[in-house]
Amino acid sequence: MLEKRKWPRFPCLERCDMHTRADSSPARQSRVLNYCYNGLLLETDRPLGQGQYVKINVHGNGLDKMLTGIGKRVGRVRWCSSRPDQFSDCFEMGIEMLGGVSEDTLI
Repeated sequence: MLEKRKWPRFPCLERCDMHTRADSSPARQSRVLNYCYNGLLLETDRPLGQGQYVKINVHGNGLDKMLTGIGKRVGRVRWCSSRPDQFSDCFEMGIEMLGGVSEDTLI
């Protein structure tokens, strides 16, 4: 199958906290499944609506320095699965990081 994505994806299983900007609810424990230059694929126990803004804080320093410092920026939910995955009982969510995930934008 021909890959039509603009940026390559890199696998990752880093734990993170996801803070929604719409309300003052506590952070949701999530996991980064993969990432690319300008976005993340997250796994979380509760869905969010398309267009909601979030802040992601990766636990520790992350195995990949591209993810270190990502909590300094805001992302937007591009899509969220309509049902939890049967295996993990979690939702998958595509997050577009405003400013990207690139090493150059982490300062």
